[in-house]
Amino acid sequence: MITFDPDLDMLPPRLESPGGAPVWEFQRLIVNPLLAIIALLGVWSVFRYSLQIRNLPLFLLSLVLAIVCPFLIQYHCVDCGRLDFTIRARRHACLHVVRRMRLDEDPPFPALSIRFQVTAWVVMILVAGLMYEIMATGFR
Repeated sequence: MITFDPDLDMLPPRLESPGGAPVWEFQRLIVNPLLAIIALLGVWSVFRYSLQIRNLPLFLLSLVLAIVCPFLIQYHCVDCGRLDFTIRARRHACLHVVRRMRLDEDPPFPALSIRFQVTAWVVMILVAGLMYEIMATGFR
């Protein structure tokens, strides 16, 4: 049941800092890709199985599931402890973020952007996979 009525309820105001800086400059978020990685492992097994039994609908399902996996990446707010999907990260503004925005002060430590953190995770996973492949073929 949806509790929001567009005729009666007001939309929350958009948060803007006095200097006009976007919200993400005041956030301290850490990316958590564990759910997406586990889902990708499942997609990989469905993909391999679909190629093994030559099943086109299962193959197409594995492709659709692979497209959905990036949406499962989550973030963790260092200030309030909230865990949510990164699709909604730009709208996250807890009390600490709002206070920093209103006072126009910098976070206690410079936070890395979500895009940089996701890129770093992808590079680390690819390097780990490459190292595994090198070690597995080197011992045969």
